Amino acid sequence: MIGRITQNIALLIIVLLVTGIAIQVADEKVSRTKGVPSIEKNTKNPLQEVKHYIEFSLELFEDKKGTIVEVTYNGTTYRYYDPAPRELFIKWLKTTPEKSIAVTISLLFLSMAIIFPLGLYWGLRAGHKGGISDRILLLLAPVFSGVPGWFWGLMFLWVLWWRFDVGAVSYMNHIQMAKVHGSVGLADHFIALLIPVLALTFANIAIYAFNVRNLVKQEAQEGYFLVDSLKGLPDRRIRRKLLRTVLPSFLTFTSYNFLNLIINGMAIEKLFDVPGLGYALSHFLGRYFVKTDEGTWIPQLQFFPEGIFFVALVMAVLYFLNSTIMEALYLHLDPRREVYEEA
Repeated sequence: MIGRITQNIALLIIVLLVTGIAIQVADEKVSRTKGVPSIEKNTKNPLQEVKHYIEFSLELFEDKKGTIVEVTYNGTTYRYYDPAPRELFIKWLKTTPEKSIAVTISLLFLSMAIIFPLGLYWGLRAGHKGGISDRILLLLAPVFSGVPGWFWGLMFLWVLWWRFDVGAVSYMNHIQMAKVHGSVGLADHFIALLIPVLALTFANIAIYAFNVRNLVKQEAQEGYFLVDSLKGLPDRRIRRKLLRTVLPSFLTFTSYNFLNLIINGMAIEKLFDVPGLGYALSHFLGRYFVKTDEGTWIPQLQFFPEGIFFVALVMAVLYFLNSTIMEALYLHLDPRREVYEEA
């Protein structure tokens, strides 16, 4: 287990280094397209830039004040206020980094709390008994696996919010209106997150169930399954035994699919104004318009490398924690794997 954790930490460091260097290269290209000189950045070592990104991300959690910067140009000295990273984040996004991370984790936790049990139950039933539940699953899983989460968000937006006035089109606006009319309760957050959570869970339940169903079908070829069936054991007891057998492999699938769930969750956050990591990324990387001297508007690319790296850093850490937890559960459920790996 310690060796696996060390391996995951090494992989995390490599991913962050590659991501930081890629962001630095992209930042230089964006600066050139805007006509902004980047001589100072070109002279810096790529590792120094990655170190700067990491320091910026850590300073987001420190309550510091900004500094006064003096710049002399053509004999004139200009002074301006350079805000600290945390001040900049709060002023820009109207939330704190801690709340942004907590919102994303809450959205993922709520989604997994629905996907995991329903996917397991449906997959076990379809794989064990077949029937109509298996036919429906075989029909839906290939379709759902090719449709992104934001599509289901738009569908539920039309069905629930537009047709029946259920849920909210904007999480932030709904919470703000609740504050105006009184205190914000748990029910207000539930209503505001209803459509985003449904968008993340609707298709994934069938995808996870399809994976469990295939694992159960493979396990049903084993001799012990036939013996249990011939003994006339109750279906509930057979399914419990199947669950213990396929759960380690299902945890591996869940671990690999976690990053995909994060990415879909970030898109949903942007779509429904949920102030999480996806909402923050849409402010750090996007398009805005500036007015020219001729009175026309031209598009410009918004690229904030330090903020983009912060989002990538949190995503990588979340994936690392998820992989470590799933690995620990895997070894707890199937200790033979650790013995085989040591051998």
